Amino acid sequence: METKYRIAIIGSGPSGFFSAEHLLRLHSDCEIDMYERYPDPFGLVRKGVAPDNPNIRNVSRAFDMIASNNRFAYFGNVDVGVDITLTELQNFYDAVILACGMETSQRLGIPGEDLPGCYTASSIVGWYNCHPVYHSLDIKLEGERAVIIGMGNVALDVARILCRPVSELSQTDISKHAIKVLEESKLKEVYIVGRRGPTQAKFKENEILSMEEIGDTDIIIEPSELEINKASQEEIDSNPSIQRMFEYFKKFSMNKVEKNRQIYFTFLRSPIRIIGDGKVEQIMFEKNILEGPVNKQRAIGTGVIEKLDCDYVISCIGYRGNRFPGLPYDEIKGIIPNKNGRVVKDDKIVAGVYVTGWIKRGPIGLIGHNKPDSLETVKNLLEDLPQLEGNRQGSRDDVIKLLKSKNIQFINYDDWKKIDSSEIERGKILGKIRDRFCSSEDMLNIVSNKK
Repeated sequence: METKYRIAIIGSGPSGFFSAEHLLRLHSDCEIDMYERYPDPFGLVRKGVAPDNPNIRNVSRAFDMIASNNRFAYFGNVDVGVDITLTELQNFYDAVILACGMETSQRLGIPGEDLPGCYTASSIVGWYNCHPVYHSLDIKLEGERAVIIGMGNVALDVARILCRPVSELSQTDISKHAIKVLEESKLKEVYIVGRRGPTQAKFKENEILSMEEIGDTDIIIEPSELEINKASQEEIDSNPSIQRMFEYFKKFSMNKVEKNRQIYFTFLRSPIRIIGDGKVEQIMFEKNILEGPVNKQRAIGTGVIEKLDCDYVISCIGYRGNRFPGLPYDEIKGIIPNKNGRVVKDDKIVAGVYVTGWIKRGPIGLIGHNKPDSLETVKNLLEDLPQLEGNRQGSRDDVIKLLKSKNIQFINYDDWKKIDSSEIERGKILGKIRDRFCSSEDMLNIVSNKK
């Protein structure tokens, strides 16, 4: 018997899987097909979470349970918008949810950021996480000082991976080529720099705590960096989380240079230029002060300029979504315009098209925040569904026929589990959690060889 409704989800990260979970739970007569541009699913859970944070990746077990539902199908290695257009896809579904996240890093927008030695969060994180696009990035850590711009969790992830002794990383699923570069690294100092003050830092408490666990590395803040204004003190007094964070910072301010590597936290500085002759040699900052009311303070430049010699600059200042062919795009926010998950174009609802996750709200929140976000989208979709009935013209079998006619080498969830098992087996041989495949071709070859 044919299912009454068919929903497509584009993207297989947390927001996509949570949307599938809500749909399967709230509607007993709908069928879900999930599309992923790469063979491997899970989005930033697999390609964004730092290798030394394996517990966060355990959420993928819940995703396995969702994928085991017989009303769910996975189409990996299908790039919607490239391999198949959104319009083509819509022929087979009553509604489409875009859960495609944000892979593009925000640029600093300053002179010199294209010099060799400048990297974005996307490229560095993808490099050590075996991302098919970034795994072959040519990085040589032959210099002694790196500067990370940004005061969020990704900045901490990058600093940890750059500074952790290889002995602490070798059993994780970090890429083999990253381990080789880190083994030969001459890096001595990493500066984490933010444009606002210590009370405005966006670090999670457990992420700050993890910094103390890095072997052979001092975490240092100069005491003068913790001199704050009245509004910042009020932020500390009124927010226990900020208060605890500030206590950690004060603890770091008592540390001295004793070990082989140092991570420095520096506040109230905005990068204005990266300088170098053929490569990064120096970064220029303008010192800031904070102005504005409590919890809404802004960084204001003072005109005072500082220079810091360095060999690498890594920008970790957030992400933005990419344009999706055929849909509106907010150039300023880097999202698909929407009203509570319903896509909006020229102030009108685009019937049958929805968004969830970062592409809906921007790069805000952790993995768990995607669950209520996707629920809002799914509830609105289900409310609209009776009016959307009758739009589709084909079944899942028709989708498969179309993909085959286009010679697209798509994989299903069982195929993914073969790749997953192969990575784990390879890892056992090397004494690590898993040995990941870094290219789509290698993953597809595993599937082809086991059929």
